[in-house]
Amino acid sequence: MKSNLENIGLKWIHKNSRIFAILWKPVGNWAVEFVSENIDQYGYSQEDFSSGKMMYGDIIYPEDTDKINSALLECGENKDEQFLDLEYRIISKSGKLHWVAERSLLIRDNKGNIINIRGLILDITEHKNAELELRMSEEKYVTLVEKGNDGIIIVQDDTLKFVNSKICELLGYEREELLGGQVLDHVLVDYKRMISKRYNKTLNDKMNVRRNSEAEFLTKQGNRFPAEISFSYIHHEFKPAVVMTIRDISERKRAEIELKDSEKKYSTLVEKGDDMIVIVQNDSLAFSNPKFRSVTGYQKDEAIGKHFSEFFSKGYRKMIGERFRGDMAKNWTSPRKYEVELISKDNEKIAAELNSSIIEHEGKPAYMAIIRDIREQKERERELLELLEMQKLLVNVINNSPTVIFIWRPENDWPVEFVSENISQFGYSVEDFISGNILYGDLIHPSDIENVKAEVLRCNLAGIDFSYEYRIFTKSGEIRWVDERSIYKRDERGDVEYIQGIIVDITDRKNVNDFIRIEAEVGDFFSPAGDMKSVFEQMLEFTLQIGKIDCGALYLMDDLTGELSMVAHSGLSANFVKSTRYYDPKSINGKLFTTEYPIYKLYSEINALNKDEDLSYEDLKAMAIVPIKHNKKIVAVLFLASHSESEIPSDIRSSIETVSMQAGSIIGNIRDKPQVQKSTDISQYLIDSLEDLFFVIGMDGCILYTNQYFDDVMGYVKDELTGMSLLKLYPQNKALEAASVLADIMAGKKAISNIPMESYDGNTVLAETKFTRAKLNGKSVLVGLGRELINR
Repeated sequence: MKSNLENIGLKWIHKNSRIFAILWKPVGNWAVEFVSENIDQYGYSQEDFSSGKMMYGDIIYPEDTDKINSALLECGENKDEQFLDLEYRIISKSGKLHWVAERSLLIRDNKGNIINIRGLILDITEHKNAELELRMSEEKYVTLVEKGNDGIIIVQDDTLKFVNSKICELLGYEREELLGGQVLDHVLVDYKRMISKRYNKTLNDKMNVRRNSEAEFLTKQGNRFPAEISFSYIHHEFKPAVVMTIRDISERKRAEIELKDSEKKYSTLVEKGDDMIVIVQNDSLAFSNPKFRSVTGYQKDEAIGKHFSEFFSKGYRKMIGERFRGDMAKNWTSPRKYEVELISKDNEKIAAELNSSIIEHEGKPAYMAIIRDIREQKERERELLELLEMQKLLVNVINNSPTVIFIWRPENDWPVEFVSENISQFGYSVEDFISGNILYGDLIHPSDIENVKAEVLRCNLAGIDFSYEYRIFTKSGEIRWVDERSIYKRDERGDVEYIQGIIVDITDRKNVNDFIRIEAEVGDFFSPAGDMKSVFEQMLEFTLQIGKIDCGALYLMDDLTGELSMVAHSGLSANFVKSTRYYDPKSINGKLFTTEYPIYKLYSEINALNKDEDLSYEDLKAMAIVPIKHNKKIVAVLFLASHSESEIPSDIRSSIETVSMQAGSIIGNIRDKPQVQKSTDISQYLIDSLEDLFFVIGMDGCILYTNQYFDDVMGYVKDELTGMSLLKLYPQNKALEAASVLADIMAGKKAISNIPMESYDGNTVLAETKFTRAKLNGKSVLVGLGRELINR
């Protein structure tokens, strides 16, 4: 028999190496009497089996052994069975699994017992892998189709061959009720002809219909809903068919109807509202409300008939024209919103948000545009948020950015799921939060936590994004102001899954905004010839102007002894001043005054601690003890109180603490560096004498300082540029290029920029600017020194 098998088709087997021949016994571990030479494709030799060292069962995958035994048992019981057809796995000598298909002849004795199995073994591994990939692909397809928000149907020969879960939900039918029916049975009669026409066109052209259609569908309950339909040509079960994607647009339609009703009902708002409203027809202004004319400075007869693009800055004119014409050509009826820059009659640039839609005006197509003046909004926005939208700049400066990215769980005190590594700017590590040792709520200032919780709840219930400014503690105990912008990510039921947002350290901006007057009022703070007593009295008087407080005192701390001495007071009786002029660091009041954090209480609670002397005669009610720090050390203390108020409101507390932060720097410089103002004045004089463009920017791209020559060339008044993004000084068509160059400079890849800037009145300023990295108040900054290439 072995000789016969060697002769039968052996030559053919050699040519097709994926098949090998084998003769084996179905007993024990299945001894092999013969195997073809090409068994070596699995790492074995004929000798391995013919010598008896290996059995066929040795190379069978263990999990498949029972399957082969079961098949052999069944064949043994069925005496008429002549062949064995089976698929199973074998193991190569290297340990790799191979799928094989066995097609074998069963050799029986006179009693019908199987004594030998003679067969051909075909490697089907590639086929099995292809089947697995196909099955996985089908599973992905089913998930996309069944879990999507759009209804999907397949129509073939005018009959519904497939419907997904969403269309069943929209129409209110079970899947079995829809299959075999016609889609037109569920469409309002007014739309049947259109859908039939689009369906036939898709089949005839054998291509997708580019433009979507709108129609109304009828539900099983007799209700109707509007939908947007797309038509796509496919082959389904080897025959041409059409896939229709059906999207419920009820909400959109409802909004459109409400908008139309609102236009009729509130027409007076057009004339008296705060938004600019215009109608544009044939590229010219056909109507404008009083608000538009007051902002742009044009009279009615001057504005009507004027080409609409002339109301915009040059950089926006082409864009406005192209979008309007494109929308009109596509009959784009949905509102379009984007930011623009208006130009007034007096050439003033006005940041605005334009919301346009196509309407019918006097029987002809036209645009209605609602334009909102967003100058104040733009003034409040941080330039960092604009930089974050520029992806390349974000990638390059994220590690130096003050923006910290968070993902919070919507639970009590907001456990942190993710935080960016630059949380280290506040002294914390990522592990502090991810481990759960610190919750985000632990950082928030006690005076702000309830307000933050209330605002989070309000935004969540209203379904709007969260935007709020509040204070947090750094790991060292320092108070920092942050601006949080967050969005709520919801599941299918509308429940909040997580909160994703950013916080930006705005302490410096707060200091500038809230303390801008103190430097002007106290005058010569840094002058070595100044009267320190007058300085401290003016500082205290300035603080008392905040409101809700009518008296107080300023104490200085002795560096060596820690003693507190009153250096200024206001609104307090002589006896009270005499009793509180000095505090020993070991006394109860001394310890109370030198805590790390502000204290807000009723004075009666503090007075109760003083067993030596009763000071209730002063009749103080609400009071505040606010430490003043310099270089993280207490240098002074503000004691503030009210004779009438029982509580100091949170906004007043914020102002007091803002003053204390700035006062710390002032007092620290007065004590430690009495000559700093003189040196500063000399440096200021030298810098302002330069006839070169000199400026300093932070690592967030915002301008910190400009010299007088820079202000004159760019057409701005003194300090007007402070806080503005440097990118604002480049033409709109150069902004992205400038952002890329600035990112490279911040990363140390470049040091020179030749990109032209644009002055306030639109003139081009050609300059070669060299940037140098420096330190200012302990923070990295870039110092720019530029020279004009062409005189103005």
